[in-house]
Amino acid sequence: MFVVLSLSKVLATALFILLFLCSLQLLAQNNNRFDEPITEEHYEFLKKKKELIEQEDASDNNEWSGTYSAGDHHPTLFMWSATQGFLTWGSHHTFFPSRINFGKAEFSNARLVIKPEISKEHLNFQYISTELVTVKWGEQHFLIPSDELINFAYAVHSGAQSQIVGYFVKSEDYQKSRQGLPNLPKEYEKFLTMKAIKPKITSIKDYDENNFWSAEIILSLGRASNIVKGMIFYYINSSGSMQLMVTEVQEKSSKAKISGISGGKREEIIKPKVGMKFTSKIPADYIDF
Repeated sequence: MFVVLSLSKVLATALFILLFLCSLQLLAQNNNRFDEPITEEHYEFLKKKKELIEQEDASDNNEWSGTYSAGDHHPTLFMWSATQGFLTWGSHHTFFPSRINFGKAEFSNARLVIKPEISKEHLNFQYISTELVTVKWGEQHFLIPSDELINFAYAVHSGAQSQIVGYFVKSEDYQKSRQGLPNLPKEYEKFLTMKAIKPKITSIKDYDENNFWSAEIILSLGRASNIVKGMIFYYINSSGSMQLMVTEVQEKSSKAKISGISGGKREEIIKPKVGMKFTSKIPADYIDF
C-alpha cells in the first residue's frame, strides 16, 4: 500500500508539473510572448550574418556601426554594417534566440533606416523600429527609435538606470564615461534639465491585493504638465516603494498602472492610496528595480 500511495503521489506531482508547464506555455502564447526557439536554418543564418557584420565592422571607420544591446536580464541584440545590413535577435525568458529579424540598413544624416524582412505574423518575429537616431552621451553611443526620443529624454531626466538600459547602447561602451547630457535634438533638451514632475493619486479603480497590477490609477497631472505615455513615476516611504507607468494621458490627468513594488511581507506590502505624491526623478534611496 505504501508503494502504491507513493507512486500515486509521484504521478500526481508529475501531472501537476505538466499541467503547470502547459498553462505557462498557453499564457505566453495568449500574451504573444513566444519563446519557441528559432529554426535551425535561422540559427545558422544568424551565426554567419553575425560573423560577416563583425568582420566588416572591424575595418569600418563609421563609429556608429557595430553591436548594440538593450535590456539587462535577457537583452535584445542589434548589429549592423554598411553592406551587410542589420541583424537583431533576443528572447523573453531564455538565453537561446527565440526572436530574430534582419534586412537592409541605410545610414545618413545621423539616422539609421532599416528594412526588416521578417513580418510580425512570423512566430519568431523580433520587433525593431525602422528608424533609429544616433545619440551620443559622453563616450557612449545610443541608437534611439525616432518615435521614442521623448521617452529617452524622460528616462535620462529620471536618473533611473532601469529605464536607460532599455535602449540600444553600443556593447563596447559599457565601461566608458557617460558624463554630461546626451546630444538629443534641441526640442528635447528642456526635458533633460526640467524640475521633477510630481502628480498625486486622485482615484484608484479595480485594486486587488492579490493582483495589484490590474489596478487603474488616476493621476492629477497630464499633458499640460509634460506627462507622456510610458513615463515612470516613483514613490518611497519607510514601508517600501512603488512605481507607476503612465498608460493614457489627458490634458490635465493621466491613467497609470503599478509597474513595480517592493518592501515588507505580502500582507504588509505598500498599497496605493488617494493623495500619494509621486515624482518623475528617482529618489536617492530608491531601489531601482
